[in-house]
Amino acid sequence: MMKRQPDGTFRNARQASALSPVVLRARWVEAEVGSLKRIGLAFDAIAEQVSRVGKHLAQPITPLPPGVTFPPDYTISKQACHKSFRRLIAREPALAADEFRKLDSARCEDMFLNLQPGIRKGNPRSVEAGVKVLRHTAQINGYAAPQRHELTGKDGKPLTLVQLLEAIGPISEEE
Repeated sequence: MMKRQPDGTFRNARQASALSPVVLRARWVEAEVGSLKRIGLAFDAIAEQVSRVGKHLAQPITPLPPGVTFPPDYTISKQACHKSFRRLIAREPALAADEFRKLDSARCEDMFLNLQPGIRKGNPRSVEAGVKVLRHTAQINGYAAPQRHELTGKDGKPLTLVQLLEAIGPISEEE
């Protein structure tokens, strides 16, 4: 049975897996995007920074592994950065997701701490922002109360099963 290299080409079963420069560059981009996202940058700013590193105009946060090269006109879009971030998160073990949750919680604590002077003075905008920070913290940590959603009809009363089936139409066997 033929096995594949990480870039999709076939290799002999007895041949070692070899990472191509394209795969190395993609792995570095994932690591760099993850590092920049941990700092709190938006994907626009991350794409600009990674593009600047690819053109040798900026220093990377994650060291470039040997053999990683960039084409002279290298750029990356914010969508590609988002895809890289999603691949990084999917590849990381569940512990990394827990680390991101802790990181977000720490950021929220810092934000709430910085809002304290305004909250103590009764500034409505600070209070509103503080409530949003607390709500976000509760959501990411999973201790927010579950929300109940109820569909109502035109008369304001809950929908019956018959009304719901009439509204969505017939259901086929395949669904």
